[in-house]
Amino acid sequence: MADADELLKKAGGLFSKLGTTIKQTTKQVTGLGRGTVRLELDRTRAAAGEPLRGRVTLALTEDVDAKALIVSLRAHQRTIEIQRRDGQRISVSNRSEIFHLDQELGGAKRYTSGTQPFEIIVPPDALDKRAAPGSNPVADAIRSVASVMGPTAGPVEWSVSVRLEIWWGRDLSHDVDIVVV
Repeated sequence: MADADELLKKAGGLFSKLGTTIKQTTKQVTGLGRGTVRLELDRTRAAAGEPLRGRVTLALTEDVDAKALIVSLRAHQRTIEIQRRDGQRISVSNRSEIFHLDQELGGAKRYTSGTQPFEIIVPPDALDKRAAPGSNPVADAIRSVASVMGPTAGPVEWSVSVRLEIWWGRDLSHDVDIVVV
C-alpha cells in the first residue's frame, strides 16, 4: 500500500509542476494575469507646441522582463476615397496615421510596479497636420471638387498611449484621447 501512496504523491508533484509551467506559459503568451499599465495626464487639452505631462503607472502581479516602456503621441484622420470596383464607383473610408512620436521611458530591463512621470511635446505645427493625398492624381482632383459638396476628410484625432513591450509576449498598453487646440 505504501507504494501506491508514494506513486500518487509523485504524480501529484508532477501535475503541480506541469500546472505551474502551463500557468506561466499562458501568462507569457496572452498577457492575462500579468497586470496593467495606466496612463494619467495632467490635462487632456493642449495647444500646439505645449508640453503634455503625466504619469505611467505599472501595476504588475510580478516583475516582468521587457524590451521597453514607450509613451507615444499620435494623430489620425479619416478620409474618404472614391474607388472603382467592377465598373462602379464606391466610396471607401480609411483611417490614416498622420503623426507619430515615440518617447522611450525605459529600455530593456526587468520592470516592477511603480509610477514614472513623463513629458511629451505637442508639435508646433499640430494644427496643420493633414492626411497625405491619395496615389491617384485624377481621384485627388475629383475629391477636391467633391469636397465643395461634402467633406472628404474628418477631423484630426490625437491620442497619447503607453506600451510596455514584453519579450515573447503580449504587450500591455493604454490610450488616452486628447484635444489639440
